[in-house]
Amino acid sequence: MTTVVLDSPNYHVHINNQILHIQHNSAPPRLLPLHAIDRVVLGKGITLSTDLQLALAAAGKDLIVIGRKHCVSLFNPHAAPNNVRIRQYQAVCVPAKRAALIRALLDARREGQNRVLAKLDCAQLPAIDHTHAHPMLQEAQMSHQYWRQWAVAFYHDGFKGRERQPPHDPINALLSLTSTLEDQALAPALLAEGFDLTIGVHHATGYRRASLILDIKELTRAELELWVIAQWQAGTFTPAHFSSTSAGCRLTREGQQQFYPKWFAWQKKRRQRLRRLARLCRHYIERA
Repeated sequence: MTTVVLDSPNYHVHINNQILHIQHNSAPPRLLPLHAIDRVVLGKGITLSTDLQLALAAAGKDLIVIGRKHCVSLFNPHAAPNNVRIRQYQAVCVPAKRAALIRALLDARREGQNRVLAKLDCAQLPAIDHTHAHPMLQEAQMSHQYWRQWAVAFYHDGFKGRERQPPHDPINALLSLTSTLEDQALAPALLAEGFDLTIGVHHATGYRRASLILDIKELTRAELELWVIAQWQAGTFTPAHFSSTSAGCRLTREGQQQFYPKWFAWQKKRRQRLRRLARLCRHYIERA
């Protein structure tokens, strides 16, 4: 199956008789049968028809649109007929329950980060003292220590610290891209368990964001970072796969051709694991 990636602006994409038509003023048109396509990944500035969106949804194909800060995906959500959302609201609204969930998230994040630091042969993060510091201050201190260790481990690769908007080196670019794509990976599993994606526990609800996904990414962040480390250390990606402009560091066309097949092949392997994670989160909320 094929992943169609269009990252440059001014493409026009539509469908006719189950054939995907890809047009651009500076290139000859391309035709691809819909049945041979697994997913379509688009960047900014691309025009697509609503008929294409409906055809992709009907065929069970993924449509992912990636911007500088956000990722939008098209899929058919199957929300479970249960009362998880009510339990979720209760957990957020009761201070003691919310505080317990935040502590659990921070502890899980620290545990995951220590696994990453062990992979890098770096010093471990100390245990969190939940009795004094504010959770946001604890998170900031933990992040500072964590990325300082990364800066030492990847000093010769140009990584000086975590930079998100925009990333200025290849490792930061990979970290940001995988984190953005993780939203699309987590959303179907969480919706299938009946969660409200906009109601966060640790990350404040609002700001027009899926706050719950930001919470759950605390549980999968280490897995993403270990994947990035493995790809970088294996030489799958090198500085030659990236280009830098005033908009930051990003994958070249060759880099995209290398990245997306590997990323989606990995996602296929971990799909069941993410579903189990969403189920465990539901059980945790119900017990809380």
